[in-house]
Parts: sequence; C-alpha cells; structure tokens
Amino acid sequence: MTHRKKTSDHLEETELNRLLKYFRNHELHTYYLLARLGVSTALRFSDLSKITWAEIIGKKELVLEEQKTKKVRIIPIPEELSATTEEIFVKTKIKDPNQRIINLHIRTINKQLKVYAVKAGIKNKRVSTHTWRKTFGREVWRRNNESEGSLIKLSLLFNHSSVAITRIYLNITKEEVDDLYDLQDMFVH
Repeated sequence: MTHRKKTSDHLEETELNRLLKYFRNHELHTYYLLARLGVSTALRFSDLSKITWAEIIGKKELVLEEQKTKKVRIIPIPEELSATTEEIFVKTKIKDPNQRIINLHIRTINKQLKVYAVKAGIKNKRVSTHTWRKTFGREVWRRNNESEGSLIKLSLLFNHSSVAITRIYLNITKEEVDDLYDLQDMFVH
C-alpha cells in the first residue's frame, strides 16, 4: 500500500488570523487575498488563480466552473471581502478589473507561504495553497460541533467519494473521532 505525502495542514483560527495580519502589515496583497478567497470559497488553487477583480468587487456571489470537476459552483461573497478586494484594487492602482487577482505561479506561492508562515510565528505546519481549503473544512466541521452531518456536506462540497476520504483529507484523528463516543454519563440510570 502506498501512502501519499501530506502536502499541507489546516490552520487554526488564531494561526490564520496571525498570517492574515502579517500579510496586511507587510502589504502582501496577493497573498492576503489568496488566503481570504481560499478560506471563503474552499476552491482549489487552479480555480482561485482564475478569479478576476471584476468577479469579486461589488458582487454578492461568485459563479464559476471548477476546472477539476467541471461543476458550476455559486459561492456567496461576504460584503466585507468584496469591499476589501476593492480597497486593495484601488490601492494597488490596477487598471484592468478583468485581470486575475492571483497572478503568481503556484510553486512561487507555495515557496513564499512557507517563509511567510514562519515569519508570522506559525511553526510545525505545512502551509501551501491547499491550506485554505483544508482550513475551511476544519472550521466548518468545528463550527458544526464536529458532526457527522457536516462531514457529509463537506464530502459533497469537496467532491470526495466518501466521508472517510474527507476525514483523512481534513486530518481528523482517531482521538477526535473517539471523543465522539464519550457518552458514559448518559447511561447511569
């Protein structure tokens, strides 16, 4: 049996916020928007890298066909994210709103993300363009009380063949699953 090397980890909310703050403070606008859009949409880099300024600024939703699955997705865009994107668009004096927001190569981004994560104080985490998708999934699972129902929905969203694949993808450990069975106090009568 071959094991695939895990290429990225999810970030906890505090780690994500620390990294976003680092991007903002150092005016790393592309990386900031990559992380924000990635966590907000759960899209793969192949799809994130095709999003234009015009598709986010002033919009309430993003409509796109996923490159890998060819499925059309309609994704809500938070008003604050649309406004922040517009603020960066104006600040960076980009002329063409049909230009792509992320105009860097994936290898360049992944190399720099590792550097920036360390500089932001995030240690022992493999940060890459896929981190945003995994962070989205873990946060959805956490905010839904680590429920099986949320894993089923995430499995559909991620287009995984099973919930078991989603558990592996999100690195949900045996200990976290075992905690679900901690119901001994229910059977005392």
